[in-house]
Amino acid sequence: FPTWIAPCGYITLAIVSAIAIPSIFPALKWYYVVVAYIFAPSLAFCNAYGAGLTDINMAYNYGKVGLFLIAALVGKEHGVVAGLAGAGLIKSVIAVSCILMQDFKTGHLTFTSPRAMFLSQAVGTAIGCVVAPLCFYLFYKAFDVGNPNGEYKAPFAIIYRNMAVLGVEGFSALPKHCLHLCYGFFALAVGINVV
Repeated sequence: FPTWIAPCGYITLAIVSAIAIPSIFPALKWYYVVVAYIFAPSLAFCNAYGAGLTDINMAYNYGKVGLFLIAALVGKEHGVVAGLAGAGLIKSVIAVSCILMQDFKTGHLTFTSPRAMFLSQAVGTAIGCVVAPLCFYLFYKAFDVGNPNGEYKAPFAIIYRNMAVLGVEGFSALPKHCLHLCYGFFALAVGINVV
């Protein structure tokens, strides 16, 4: 494939997302989507590199950081919805790089052609774009998803919503000395890596 296809496709998808996502989630403005797409390639590279070495997907953690940042930037009125939507966007863009890295790693170990792997990814993604929303809609209509007293409680929804609320309220809502502990453990992690 020619090299120019990747950046042109990425820019095209970023433009489509900057138009479509704010129409679905009005609290998430188009410029937040653009900023997410600007930072996503460097984060995706780090995630793919780490996944290639360790098989650990850190996209969810990047999404949580994005949730806090976007929720804090948008503010109290619409910050929770914008934070959740932004976290989903960031996590999705970054997770794809990890999934591709894991699949190409498997392809390398099984001596599969990279072109065949890429074509399989494209076909699987196209099918998933149709099947996944239909499955979600089927489960959403057939079962009482998200009801705290029902069979399908969706506990992660509560956790992520509370994280978005915490992001909107800012650092003052954190427990005492929480940031000091974070700074200390971050410095410790950097120090261990340096050693």
